[in-house]
Amino acid sequence: MIGKTLASRYKIEEKIGDGGMAVVYKGRDMLLNRTVTLKVLRSQFITDENFVRRFHREAQAAASLSHQNVVNIYDVGEEDDIYYIVMEYIGGKTLKELIKEKGRLSPEEAADIARQICEALVHAHKNKIIHRDIKPHNILITYDGTVKVTDFGIAKAVTAATMTYDNNIVMGSVHYFAPEQARGGLAEEKADLYSLGIVLYEMLTGEVPFSGESPVSVALKHIQENIKSPLEINSDISPELEKIILKATQKEVTRRYQSAQEMLKDLKSFINKEKVNIDSFNKPTVNHMDTLSVPVKRIKKESMNNNKNKNKKRGSMDKWKYRWLAAGLVAFFLFVFVLAMGFNHLRAFLVVPEVEVPDVVNLSIREATSVLNEAGLEGEIVEEISHEEIPVGHVVSQDPEGGRMVKENRKVELVISTGPTYVEVPSVVDKREIEAKIILQELELVVETVEEFSEEVSPGIVMSQNPGGGSRIAPGEVVTLVVSKGAEPFSLRDFTGRTLEDVKEWIELSKLKLREVKEEHSDTVPEGKVIRQFPEAGEMVQASDPVDLVVSKGPEKKVEEAYNINVDPARWGIDEGDNIRIDINDNRGSRTSFEGVYEGTMIVVEGWGSGTVTIMKEDGQGYTTLEAVKFP
Repeated sequence: MIGKTLASRYKIEEKIGDGGMAVVYKGRDMLLNRTVTLKVLRSQFITDENFVRRFHREAQAAASLSHQNVVNIYDVGEEDDIYYIVMEYIGGKTLKELIKEKGRLSPEEAADIARQICEALVHAHKNKIIHRDIKPHNILITYDGTVKVTDFGIAKAVTAATMTYDNNIVMGSVHYFAPEQARGGLAEEKADLYSLGIVLYEMLTGEVPFSGESPVSVALKHIQENIKSPLEINSDISPELEKIILKATQKEVTRRYQSAQEMLKDLKSFINKEKVNIDSFNKPTVNHMDTLSVPVKRIKKESMNNNKNKNKKRGSMDKWKYRWLAAGLVAFFLFVFVLAMGFNHLRAFLVVPEVEVPDVVNLSIREATSVLNEAGLEGEIVEEISHEEIPVGHVVSQDPEGGRMVKENRKVELVISTGPTYVEVPSVVDKREIEAKIILQELELVVETVEEFSEEVSPGIVMSQNPGGGSRIAPGEVVTLVVSKGAEPFSLRDFTGRTLEDVKEWIELSKLKLREVKEEHSDTVPEGKVIRQFPEAGEMVQASDPVDLVVSKGPEKKVEEAYNINVDPARWGIDEGDNIRIDINDNRGSRTSFEGVYEGTMIVVEGWGSGTVTIMKEDGQGYTTLEAVKFP
């Protein structure tokens, strides 16, 4: 790609980044002679028509944003199956790189960065654009400390088209997901505020609150677990700043900040060292160790006195002990002599032959018992356990193990398989794809998805599954989900020149969503009729897609100013007594202001706005135009 020129305008100069969705290049706009950033979609996305369509549309919508804390989008295009976005080039580093360099940011620096991100969100949310992927990787810091948020609207195209946990795309984002995003629900403005709270948490502690081996495990923690108090990790954080983080990261949407403007107000109060007024919210719970008490046994005084009396008696008893010891030794040697004499006679009865234990693992109970009996041993079932590979009724393990030498007729303990542990497949029909995957993967089931169009079921919702809910299968087996892609795309009609009421009716019938209606003056399109639309006519759309309209307010009414225009007919050689006529053509139209005999004095006519004054003289055959003079 290096050296390639797109749209005969954007020359790719060097690769500066590599993400899961796109490769990022530094380039030059040769028309405007400026440095730009180009994001080129990876090849695995361009084959998905739905994704490309949404990506193009959301990028165009985000291009309408204009704010000092938002990376400007200049252009969106496609050439030879290369889909790209042209963006403002930002010199500096990402917030993720800054956190890695510093470990932790000071509360003052972190709060100021969060404030600038919040300023960007306020502007975007006012324009009905939700980011959906706020994370340090998408926050750029310029050399002068200005914060720039990038990739507005792009995340919506990714999640709407993929709806999956792809290690390259979502793993980097799931650490910042709001609980409703982790469930696969609708992400609104408050999801951006949750993500900003997590980013602020990471800036101050140097770590994210939740981590795990897979995206699913991290997503579940966002849904189920409270974050650890940032003050426990970094004691330099003020309680006021911690309150802002905890307020933004509440699990319940209604307990969070209700708008970016509300969060921005608290951040500014903290920066200005003013009181931060935050309503009650759920704080993270802290587990305390219970104190264990150990009883101490007391030694009674009486027992100490008894020990003294016992010591006095001990001396007389020692003499008798020696006598009994001597008698015991004599009896012992006598017993050994008798035992040795009879050993040879008893040996034939005491010695049992040894045999080798056969290996009966994986054999059925009947086969194992037969093999053990042939070896002169007995089998005994001591336990039954589940096993993923060994069939029901077969030996999982034995004791002693095969190959050991044991006495004949010994019992060999056998552990028998009851087969795999089956799980009951839950019904995930009518759930969002991500939520369904989390439920099934928690049961160690493998999930495969098939996408189909549906007029009745919303995109990303599970329509059917195989095997169905209530079935019993082993962990590791596959559950196939049929997921709705929404209604089949259709070509959007041309709304230009139609009344807003007609367009609204058509949009409603087509199950589209009217997102924004703007008004502007037009000299060519009558008032109340559509001037232009987004997406444009002919683009492929599907049910629930947003449509923006620009409606005419009619011609702009100009402020008219009256002019008194002095006309001196003598200037054109008209003599006193000649018949003359003076016509006016101005903002109010054309008309005759004076017609009659020139009496030798200045003639005053009135004109409105701007136009021309035409002086004419009668010559017997009618009026002849002498000159047309513009005014004012």
